[in-house]
Amino acid sequence: MSPSPARRSPAPARWTAPRVALAVVAVLLFALAGVAAAGIEKPAHEVMRQGGRLTVVLVCSVLGLLLAAWVLLRPRPSKPSSLGWFSATVSALCLLATVFVWVSVAADDTVIGTPGTVVTTPAATADYLRAEQRDGMQQIPTGLMIQTAQFTDANNVRLTGLLWQRLPASADTKIPAVDLPDAVDGGIGDQVYLLDNGDSTKTVGWKLRATLREQFDYQHYPLDRQNVWMTMWPRTANTVLVPDFAAYPPWEAEQNYGLYADMVTGDWRTHFSAFSLGDVQNRTTHGAAGASLDSTVPELHFSTGITRRFLSPLLDRLVPLMVIAMLVFASLFVVTKDSDRRSLAGFSTWTVIGFCGAMMLVIAVQHSSLRSATGATGIVYAEYFYFILYLVIALVAFNVVEYTSTRRLRLLEWNGNMAARLMYWPIVTVLLFAATLGAFVL
Repeated sequence: MSPSPARRSPAPARWTAPRVALAVVAVLLFALAGVAAAGIEKPAHEVMRQGGRLTVVLVCSVLGLLLAAWVLLRPRPSKPSSLGWFSATVSALCLLATVFVWVSVAADDTVIGTPGTVVTTPAATADYLRAEQRDGMQQIPTGLMIQTAQFTDANNVRLTGLLWQRLPASADTKIPAVDLPDAVDGGIGDQVYLLDNGDSTKTVGWKLRATLREQFDYQHYPLDRQNVWMTMWPRTANTVLVPDFAAYPPWEAEQNYGLYADMVTGDWRTHFSAFSLGDVQNRTTHGAAGASLDSTVPELHFSTGITRRFLSPLLDRLVPLMVIAMLVFASLFVVTKDSDRRSLAGFSTWTVIGFCGAMMLVIAVQHSSLRSATGATGIVYAEYFYFILYLVIALVAFNVVEYTSTRRLRLLEWNGNMAARLMYWPIVTVLLFAATLGAFVL
């Protein structure tokens, strides 16, 4: 009996010219991402201000990792498992990059969207008044302590708390020297306290209960950030309202001064509070003889920046859509040319098309509820979830029609419609990543 020939160990993978070129491109992409990232000190807090750089970092990092995965996995049609692993890699990287943007947007606490000019000290207030030629007006220090805030609908917010003013001793303390032009309900309520300051001024505190009508921006829902502000006008001429900084510690926006420490915020997180000064043009004389049409009313704004706690509404929208996406993906596995399997699965072209139509209807109903909940006039970020599923379901229906027709695309002939299954999740996640970059970063 002759001895069996010794087994040869498999030849090591050869680094062909295309693989070397892909590896070099991957290294260059990583280098470009590193150069762009060098200009971002705190990426989790500067996503809005460093959008261009963050886009370069994310796109180059994802492309570089995909090229590295292609070099290592060497996906090819003769080895479908390698294509499956590469498809999973594409989906996972795009999903991770999308989640990174979500977390970065939620952590961004930049003071933006505040009306007027933000002031944080009495000196800054004096400089503003001097620049606007209002330093000769009587100044009425005004302070706030917001205790509750509740959104009653898409554009109304109800605030309760305390409002106080330091008025001259001769002033009428029964009537607040402030007006709330944005209040559609309520306003300055009963007097709560009256204090004699011993310096020819009195501090008068009133209860605040007001529903403010404001234009909120839901473009980034459910990762939106809103700025709730209360505009205050002086009631009498030749007076100007200024922040009562003496009633607070040295002002720091991120300390949320002016907000009750144990305030129940529900689905929102407060991340700054600020006073700002501005003015609004009357464009009317209010019937006063000799008044100018170009006169302005000085405004004092108290703003609160809030960020939605996105996990709950995001899951509320995403979980049903993920279930639908997985069911639509499963429908690709019943598409077959085998008559025995077809009868066992109950498959027919119209069955899958009818299923896709039913899923479209379910998504359309949820989409309509989203539009009603936000009251937005434009497209909000969460709508891209629905747009992506609309497109994917339409592609699945097209795939079924083409696969079961007498003249099929050659790509669909390969390995029993495996191409559609391999491309399904990469299409979903790439579109989601692109929509996220376009909505928040670009």
